Amino acid sequence: MVQPHPPIDVLVNAVGSWATVRVQQPFEALQCGGWDVRIHEPPLDLNRAIRRHSLVIWQRPVPESWAAWRHIVQGIRRRQSLLLLEWDDHPQLFPPEVQQRLQTCDHAQLRMAHALHCSCPALARALNSFHRHALVVENGIAPLPPLRLDKHQPQQPSRVFLGNLNRLEEHRLLLPALQRWLVEDPQLTLVCAGTTGLEGLLPHNRIEQHPLLAYGAYRQLLASCQLALLPLQRGAAQACKTPIKWLEAAAESTAVVAGPELYGPWLAGQRNGLWASSVEQVVPLARQLAGDPGLRQQLVRSAHRAAQDHALEQQLAWREELYRHIWRLRHALDRQLLERWPELEQP
Repeated sequence: MVQPHPPIDVLVNAVGSWATVRVQQPFEALQCGGWDVRIHEPPLDLNRAIRRHSLVIWQRPVPESWAAWRHIVQGIRRRQSLLLLEWDDHPQLFPPEVQQRLQTCDHAQLRMAHALHCSCPALARALNSFHRHALVVENGIAPLPPLRLDKHQPQQPSRVFLGNLNRLEEHRLLLPALQRWLVEDPQLTLVCAGTTGLEGLLPHNRIEQHPLLAYGAYRQLLASCQLALLPLQRGAAQACKTPIKWLEAAAESTAVVAGPELYGPWLAGQRNGLWASSVEQVVPLARQLAGDPGLRQQLVRSAHRAAQDHALEQQLAWREELYRHIWRLRHALDRQLLERWPELEQP
């Protein structure tokens, strides 16, 4: 017999396109499936947002202090609710001012929650140093449009997408090779979304610059390109990212050059995209791929097929059962929280 759904209160700490895949899409899908889900955006009124006996999933809060966070968790416990901290990036990858705030409160929100709710196994392992219960809920891709091979026909001008947030250092490493490519290929357009760090360093008439876009507009822009560059420097923190950029490109029939961290296994021996062993190899491989429409079609066809296994609708059953399971364990999780932080019982 299927267990009843726990009511879910989702607290969004930062609204933006970055929260669409991780928060908006999956919880709206649960709503459509009959779950009692309420999504609350800033400014947050915790007294109104958090119901009694609910599963509270809070997206990346940064508390003012340890004492302030303890007070919040005490309020959640008084409602007999359960707190899952939604955390989708390694703390070392946050901007310096955010890292400072996290360190000032000794990562209180990661330590003092019933469990963590994170995006991939590598991140869960990294966050185990803060909390023993790090639940993995991976990102799913939605929508998944039909395969499009028409944009990979020969003699078409090349549109190359570069839109990775917080990758300024990596983008600067691409700069010399991008400059040469733009000089040598008059039909190339570099399509940029958000701040890339390359502003003013490349010919403005060869760059199509876009601000940060709503998620649907971003996906449309990605779909207009034949290639996407997914640089990601090596390192333990970078390995905790998710392959969502590759999934989005695969869904939009856009070929990728990716690497050197994270993407290797997802490219399946370079059947689903080309892998660069260093950031400096990204542009040379992209130039090779731009000149080979047959290879692009082959890679795109394989990647699009692989992405179907990671569609959001495929992951909903797992997500539903996980939330039911956590709810069944809520009393045990609360006892464990009090064993770690007995001061939470104080008024």
